[in-house]
Amino acid sequence: MEYSLFADESGTSAVDKCFTIGCLLVPNNFLDEFEQQVRHLLKKHNLPDERELKWSGIKKNYGMVNLLIDLTQLITNSPASFICKVSWKQPYYNWQANEEVAFYKSYTMLMSYCARILKSDINAKIDDKSDSYSKHAEVVEIIGNHNLKDRLGSITEVKKCDSKSELLIQVADLFTGAINASHNLFLHPEAQIHKGKVLAINKIAECLGWDTLHYDTYPNADINIWHFPEKEYRKVPNTLDVVPSNNVAYVSREDVM
Repeated sequence: MEYSLFADESGTSAVDKCFTIGCLLVPNNFLDEFEQQVRHLLKKHNLPDERELKWSGIKKNYGMVNLLIDLTQLITNSPASFICKVSWKQPYYNWQANEEVAFYKSYTMLMSYCARILKSDINAKIDDKSDSYSKHAEVVEIIGNHNLKDRLGSITEVKKCDSKSELLIQVADLFTGAINASHNLFLHPEAQIHKGKVLAINKIAECLGWDTLHYDTYPNADINIWHFPEKEYRKVPNTLDVVPSNNVAYVSREDVM
């Protein structure tokens, strides 16, 4: 089977204790239907189709929180999946040495993992970001395929895209931002975060059968969270199974004010 991968990142600023790269993976034979369902959910929650979806824009927008409830349930009830790698910066030696190089090493590890666990060919679109070296995407593709040599799965292309024109990169942004924010709060409890974002984190967690989002997971086909470096971060604070719930209540305007 062939998959399309849409990826974004969160937590690369100096104030964050961790950074996360998140990948939304959709089988190509389900891609059109999945995007149509996302657009239907935008209309359902009165969110303009032309407005870019961003984790930074959650805050007082209760429609965005309710959208995330439905998107989580859409992923857990469909062939799509979300796989992310949360890296704790402090013990990650490569991050201390060169942040940009460490970031793309993490991208390569995650993308190889996605192809390997799905045993599939993957065509990747990643959010374009300003880098000192312009060909990181090509390097991710080359080294990722080298890591997959003699195994099932491959990376057919890694392409940098403007997230404003790629709805599913925007979906990846929402989940990546929520997961990173929850992990950052665990590592740095004094971090400032808007009430609406905390509510969104808790609602996504409730959809997974959890109390919050800062756990790693056993491998699964829905939402997979990988903690890195594994020696220091695996099972911190715990490793949980995803137990999807379709009975999560929406929030109201008053809940996010």
